[in-house]
Formats: sequence, C-alpha cells, structure tokens
Amino acid sequence: MDRKKRIAHWQGIIEKLTASYQRLDAATTAAIKAGCLDPENEFHESIWGAFEDATGIIDPDGWIDWWLWDNEQGKNGYEAGANGRKPRAIRTAAQMAQLIVDFENEP
Repeated sequence: MDRKKRIAHWQGIIEKLTASYQRLDAATTAAIKAGCLDPENEFHESIWGAFEDATGIIDPDGWIDWWLWDNEQGKNGYEAGANGRKPRAIRTAAQMAQLIVDFENEP
C-alpha cells in the first residue's frame, strides 16, 4: 500500500476509535454521575481495559493511546515527529495518521 493509502487507512481507524472513545467516555461519565457506576470498581476497569487492549492490538506502538489520552484527541496539540521529520503539533486525525505512517517507515 502506498503512503497516501496508508495515511487514509490509519486516518479511518483513528476517526472510528476517537468516536468510540468519546461515546464510551460520555456513557461512563453519565453512569458515574447517576450513581450507576463506580469508577473504582472492577466493571469500570474492565470496560476501559478492554478498550485499551483493543487499541494496543491495533497499534502496538502506542500512538493511538497517545492520541486519545495524552494528546486528548488533538486538543492539547502536543508535538511529535518520526523518521527524522521535525516535530509538529498533532491536532487532527489526518496529522496523527501521517505521524503513524512516518513512524512505521523509520529505519
């Protein structure tokens, strides 16, 4: 697969996982506020643990986890770079996809 197709492939994955993350976060937050879910219990941990396991299988290098949690889906605009490219702010799924593809092609 050429570079453009790889970027489009990863961008689709990132967009789907971001949407899933946001839905899951909204649902668990609402359940916590309603008193239906304790954020310290095993059920809460298993929900988020399964999501994290899935992202780790899809992206074992951890870039998607960085995107979702550390960079807050681009809201933080943290800088990152790979494969000798100058670090730049990562704010969109497209930029994140480019970063992953750059990282995949590191020597």
